[in-house]
Amino acid sequence: MKSMNDSAADRSHTAAPALIGALLHLAAIDAGLGSATSSALSPEDSEILTEVEVALRNQTLSGRGVDDALAEVAGSIASVRSSASPVPLTAAKYERQRTAVLGQLGVVSSKGASVWPPTSQTAVQRFGSWNEALKAAGLARSSVGRAKGQLRFDEAAYDQAIATFVADCDDRDLGATYKAYGEYAAEHKGEVPSAAAVRKFYGSWNAALASAG
Repeated sequence: MKSMNDSAADRSHTAAPALIGALLHLAAIDAGLGSATSSALSPEDSEILTEVEVALRNQTLSGRGVDDALAEVAGSIASVRSSASPVPLTAAKYERQRTAVLGQLGVVSSKGASVWPPTSQTAVQRFGSWNEALKAAGLARSSVGRAKGQLRFDEAAYDQAIATFVADCDDRDLGATYKAYGEYAAEHKGEVPSAAAVRKFYGSWNAALASAG
């Protein structure tokens, strides 16, 4: 089984614990859990917080400082861990909360640079799928997507696919074009709707992009 610290073959420069920290933090924000006391974090969660600190100190912040940000993340982790039931988080909601957090921190995504919180696509690349990323973080597994044998994606799956694609383009400083999505869908065949299906579902490519706004 892959260690949390094993990043030799990973496509992302962000350490796995820092990725998990992002998932937990944004899940807590999205669920409106608030900040719980972080005085008794487990050794594993303390490791997560340490890697989040490393990631934060490796980027320039013009907004909230590292110490304040870390305190918030610690509170988020504690609140998720103390939740009575597993906390859910879709990739689309992750991206919306990520945009807000980056704004608070004063971080701007730039090509070739690792940014914390990373994109949802980074988590997918690291863990193999969005559900596996949720599992690694101890969050509720998502039912969004296409079930085995199901021929159609539901509305949430379309929104999630577009949000993840747009965030990936932003992170790599690429244009979120219809052609680029076609290539993206081909790379993730069976996991996301095709370009033609997306355009048909939303009525136009611009309308699809607006859904991720």
